[in-house]
Amino acid sequence: MCHRFEMLSGEEADAVLDWLRAVRRALGQGMSPAAVVPVSFGHPAEVPLEALDCYPGAECSVIVAEGDGAPAGALPGGVGDMPRVAAENLARIDLLWGVDVSWKRGLVFNARIESALAGSGMWAEAMERGRCIVPVRAFYETQNVEVPEPGGVRGESAGQDYDTEQGVLGVESAREAAARPAPRARGRRPQYRFANAGGAALLLAALRLGDRFVLVTTEPDAVVGTVHNRMPLSLTAPEALAWLSAADARELRARHVPVVLAAEEEPAPAKRPAEPDQLSLF
Repeated sequence: MCHRFEMLSGEEADAVLDWLRAVRRALGQGMSPAAVVPVSFGHPAEVPLEALDCYPGAECSVIVAEGDGAPAGALPGGVGDMPRVAAENLARIDLLWGVDVSWKRGLVFNARIESALAGSGMWAEAMERGRCIVPVRAFYETQNVEVPEPGGVRGESAGQDYDTEQGVLGVESAREAAARPAPRARGRRPQYRFANAGGAALLLAALRLGDRFVLVTTEPDAVVGTVHNRMPLSLTAPEALAWLSAADARELRARHVPVVLAAEEEPAPAKRPAEPDQLSLF
């Protein structure tokens, strides 16, 4: 499950917002979205990447649709006629990542797309009225898929992550939960950074609940699948606009075009040197 991403500054998020508005206008004029140059971001000049790290409980910029969408023809790729949000109705707001629930300690910060599409549980209303987009530089996943053995066999880790809403929404039965093996004691698992291979901002599907949001996760693509068994749902610009306009999520998912990602292993954190005063105690 995704529990870390690199957020954009407010100015950068506004640039993504303008980009989506331009794509929306291009689509309304019958133009290809490829005619609009995507927004790309390199390493921020004045802000260290560590300052842009976002974890559950932190606040970040989120793109939402205000007001009602208006029908505007068919989406590229054969997606049928569906309501579309007007460019002027897109807005940027700040929300907290993760929601409090009574049945779990800590925050729930991911929602499985399978659970959200089931139409029941805590995601039902958010799917109808609370869809949003989180623009990010990159997201991170900790390896929970076994590295191939010498014979070429690879399986999922016994200590793999599971989305926290499963038990309540009935995706995982109590018997399955009891049968799931306990995590094995191991050393630090490597963490990987996933970004758009072309350098453009990633548009992650999310659900808004009041002043908070959760990321929507899906089955991994070929790149993330070598590291983790889930990934955030990363959308193209036209798909993001359809998501915001409350288009049929099942049809959108069926015709989803995976964003080409590049993976980079994160270096292990450096060990903090012992304080001289602490050493003097021994």
